[in-house]
Amino acid sequence: MLLAVIHSGGTWVNSDQHEELRPRLRLEPPPLASATALRGGPDTLSLLRTHASRFQRQFVLDGQPVYGISVFIARHDIGPLSERGILAGKLASYSLVYRCPVSTLTEYGFDLLPSFNSPHFTLVLPSIDHATSLVLALGGPSPSRYAEPRKDSP
Repeated sequence: MLLAVIHSGGTWVNSDQHEELRPRLRLEPPPLASATALRGGPDTLSLLRTHASRFQRQFVLDGQPVYGISVFIARHDIGPLSERGILAGKLASYSLVYRCPVSTLTEYGFDLLPSFNSPHFTLVLPSIDHATSLVLALGGPSPSRYAEPRKDSP
């Protein structure tokens, strides 16, 4: 039985010490099917499974286990919430990025939850086995022309 309690930091946790994701969700309309989901790469099936499992160990959604992967959704044509803004900002440390239409992710059966700070979304995997479908949905990474040079580069 999962009982929600608040610990001293004000974060909802259950009896298994998993944080409830619901309070971290933003109230906003879902992204348009034509919007672009962005994720820093490169990713492998093993890495996606590791990230989704780590998320599941930390969070529950409405008291139930949830597997999640972080993505950013480009919702505007210009500014910090545009593809360029996200690539040059939140994903500037990635030389390779995945660009995927939201419609592709939903066709593969993934839900996108507006979580934490915009433009972050949690891509929900129905189960850890759906990481294979996520690899197919994301396709291959492409170079980011907005990547910052690595500090260890000459």
